[in-house]
Amino acid sequence: MSKKFLIVQRVITSYRLGLLKELCNYFDEVGIVTSQGEKSGTLKKANTDKAISEYDNLQIHELNAIKIKYTGETRGTSLFFYPKVISLINKYDVLLLEGTTNIINNSYIIPIARILGKKVIWWDSGYSEETRTVKRKIIDFCIKPFIKITHVQMAYSSKGKRYIENHMGGENVFLNLNTINTEYFETIKNEVENSIKNYKFDSEHIKLLYVGVVEKRKKIEELIHIIQKLNAENPNKKYSLTVIGGGEQLEELKSKHSSSNIIFHGPIYDKEVLKTFYFNSDLFVLPGDGGLAILQSLLYGLPVLCIKGADGTERDYILDPPFLLDSLKDISVFLKSLKPINRSLYTNYVNRVSSRKWVQDLHKKAS
Repeated sequence: MSKKFLIVQRVITSYRLGLLKELCNYFDEVGIVTSQGEKSGTLKKANTDKAISEYDNLQIHELNAIKIKYTGETRGTSLFFYPKVISLINKYDVLLLEGTTNIINNSYIIPIARILGKKVIWWDSGYSEETRTVKRKIIDFCIKPFIKITHVQMAYSSKGKRYIENHMGGENVFLNLNTINTEYFETIKNEVENSIKNYKFDSEHIKLLYVGVVEKRKKIEELIHIIQKLNAENPNKKYSLTVIGGGEQLEELKSKHSSSNIIFHGPIYDKEVLKTFYFNSDLFVLPGDGGLAILQSLLYGLPVLCIKGADGTERDYILDPPFLLDSLKDISVFLKSLKPINRSLYTNYVNRVSSRKWVQDLHKKAS
């Protein structure tokens, strides 16, 4: 029996929209609740007009929201409160709720949905820090009663799954690894394979890449300092870093650090343009928080160097353990001894994290 499916997010971002609209192939109607979001950065709302025109059964519910500023464990963000969502709940059969970061809305949506006989799925990343803070323990205590009355809990990562089970009251948790649509990467699969096969390593010029939001939590400036120090200490070798992305720290870093070795391009959203940067780099470096950047890089066939605890997904995504470092200071040591990288691990990576599989697994749990 076909059903109507409602997704409640603080903001529907461009990368998330691409994934979620695939659900339209499996349900009579897919509704997405979103606020207007921010003007830039992590919570910038996607342009939804094209998605709506592609699918007759996709409804975007942009609701007025009360925005509450909030600083989370690893990122600055905002919480949005949607009182009007109550009127939508009864029109749908299954609800998928953004988890801990959307707790203000979930605290009233979940009880109302259960009273109305709706199926409720909690979607959460768990917690990626190695040590639980007192603040996080309080958060877990507060949200546990709500998670216990949801039907299913969906985790981003194996680490997140264990955390939800052990600390958040999850009793029916399943792993669904991915947060982006992989259709584009399936179309360029041969190009990715050729890029891996034809990759040439130049020990005299190490080309590093970062693509993502340029914010303090990403620790881009710390990475820049590492690159500058490596160049000063190794005059016969050049380390260059290309930074692609926008954010609140972009202009500050550009004015302080732009050089022939540190290049800023601002945001680039066209994947056809982006792929050239990925194909011509030696390594993607993620010095701070994040998980989407890891996935996208590996889908382009470019290995990723990151810190354990980026967002919990890194241990699922990165198949070569030496590329998972314990701390930021280990980046310099790793880069100094960098040798030709075996990229063959990621030749058919798109098959492993197919968004089609993600949607099918979610559909089964929603049935």
